[in-house]
Amino acid sequence: MTTHRSAPRGFTLIELMIALVLFSFLISGVLAVAVSLTQGYRDQRAAIQTESAVRLPMDFLADVLRQASPAVSTGLIQDAATCTTAALTVTNNFGGNGWDQLDLIYASGAVATSSRTIYTTGTLSLDVDDATGLAVGDSIVISNVMQGHLVKITAIASNTLTLATQCATIALPSGGYPAGSIVVRAVHGIFFIGTVDGMPTLMMNPTGDPTTNATKGEPLAEGIEDMQIAIGYDVDGNSTVDEVGLAAGDDEWQGNFTGDSTLTGTLHAIRITLIARTTTGWMGNAHPFSRPASEDHAASATFDAYRRRVMRTIVEFRNLAGSP
Repeated sequence: MTTHRSAPRGFTLIELMIALVLFSFLISGVLAVAVSLTQGYRDQRAAIQTESAVRLPMDFLADVLRQASPAVSTGLIQDAATCTTAALTVTNNFGGNGWDQLDLIYASGAVATSSRTIYTTGTLSLDVDDATGLAVGDSIVISNVMQGHLVKITAIASNTLTLATQCATIALPSGGYPAGSIVVRAVHGIFFIGTVDGMPTLMMNPTGDPTTNATKGEPLAEGIEDMQIAIGYDVDGNSTVDEVGLAAGDDEWQGNFTGDSTLTGTLHAIRITLIARTTTGWMGNAHPFSRPASEDHAASATFDAYRRRVMRTIVEFRNLAGSP
């Protein structure tokens, strides 16, 4: 008796097509998970970078605010080049853009000495006890504690400083600043929001002249799209800054509510808020984000693909009379 074996069978075309379809579904699922994980990692990394981007300039601003008005407890410092007066000036809704501008004279590098000669109208040179911490291009504040003047150094020979020409309407103390006056290295900086290559950026103009913001502004931190500043005054003399913030003029913060009027009293603190956005947008067509409200700046009505991080801090002044 003869036995016949069946020939080995392969996959039929239909079976092969079904296998390919099932394999495609499996690969599609794996790829979808991989893409989702990659996008999540990308968004998380962008959010972390944004938080770092806003933390560094906030630390810097807090530090310079603590050094505001060096050696002048009243804040009465005049820039001898521009004749603008005040160590600290905040302009809310600068240029109608919503963000605030900070104009600040602050100590730089803890370099201090005293004068050996008088500084008065027309003075273009000043002898100091020690000029080793100073360099050409630096600015100094000459102070009698109640009043000060910011002057730029154009040359140094030993301990003799050659100073820039004074503005026409300079207002010096009676008799000028005598020998023995305090001399502190300082910076007159203007902080504002600008744009670099289409990216909102926190800028600094180190010239102290706001008319040169467009040409002299230097990038400080990219991705910062809003800076809001509220000024705290101790109006009632209780050594604190009281806040309500529900209507214009209902508390001791100026700039925290639309329509706030100028307050008078002891300047006690500044509250500064920075809003940063990611440098890359959310993947896909969805636009689920918008710039949030902060102080007297309403939230944006335009939605986009950028996540935001908000950081806020309150700085009490070291050098001004309102500091505890």
